[in-house]
Amino acid sequence: MAKEAFDFVIPLFQIRWNTRAVLEGLTTQYQPRAIHVIAPGPQARSLQEQAKNWDTAPVFCHEEESFFEPCGLSKETICAEIDLGESLYTPGWFYQQLLKLGAYEGIENLSEWYVVWDSDLLPVDTWPLIQETESGNEHPFALLQHKNWGNPAIVGRWATWIESVLGVEPASDEVGTFVPHHMWFKQEHLKSFAKQVQTYFKSDDHWLLLMMRSANKFGTFSEYWIYVSWVAAKAPSDLQYHPYNTYGETTERFFDDGTGWFSARLRESPAMEGEPIGDNFSPSYEVIAQFIKAEYPPDPLPSSLSFESSPRHLKKDRKNMHIEESRSRWNPREDVRNGDS
Repeated sequence: MAKEAFDFVIPLFQIRWNTRAVLEGLTTQYQPRAIHVIAPGPQARSLQEQAKNWDTAPVFCHEEESFFEPCGLSKETICAEIDLGESLYTPGWFYQQLLKLGAYEGIENLSEWYVVWDSDLLPVDTWPLIQETESGNEHPFALLQHKNWGNPAIVGRWATWIESVLGVEPASDEVGTFVPHHMWFKQEHLKSFAKQVQTYFKSDDHWLLLMMRSANKFGTFSEYWIYVSWVAAKAPSDLQYHPYNTYGETTERFFDDGTGWFSARLRESPAMEGEPIGDNFSPSYEVIAQFIKAEYPPDPLPSSLSFESSPRHLKKDRKNMHIEESRSRWNPREDVRNGDS
């Protein structure tokens, strides 16, 4: 069977110290046909230049402000639909979800099956994304977040959205959540999902606008869980995933915007010999992989590392902290690392 060619899609708010490593890591581990990055205009233009010097698959950068121009819509027009007042969520947070669900609307010749990947998720001892079977290729993602931690009130709102708008049962797993920080999407299922959104609202308006209006009504939605629930109900043979205990039990999340504990140790490591550690700190995947392999034994290597950049991770209540954060050796909070209550 010929190797399947597929693309990655990565929404990116800002180029960070780990961006190069993530793009090179995806190239090393998965050999994609292309990597499409959607970012604010200045970031997209800067990344397009920087990536020329990185060891990656072809990188194509798209400006998010005009990404949906083929649909006759701008970011400003889409975000103007939302009015949540005093909310935890910004219009940009919802817009990023629409970039994932609607990537096929803005990228010409995007692969039928494509992988959306969070920009801060570094593959390490990673999972296969394609598995060959006698009946054809399967496209599994990995459950990376345990369901017993997090905010149950928000999860309840997500479930209500799925039940109401899609008219299907929210997909569930005994251990993991369907917020895995990456996802296989198939264009065929996204297009039928978009039609269902129009059916629910009894409107011919573009589904992107209707999605924003749905946030006004329900307060929030979850792009990955939406998609998984729709496919589970309408095309279950196209839904495969690695259970949490296979790859989720070793993944870690922690705050590191370039000033965290991981990056500090990395700067001091032999792996960085001869590499810039100042303002141009942007280590390659090869360098970070070498550092990780030296740090972890005798413990097993992590399947992946999420470098969270929001300072809110430094202020979270312990009760709302995901287990992938609280168990991480790189969590910068001493009360977490020491197991203090």
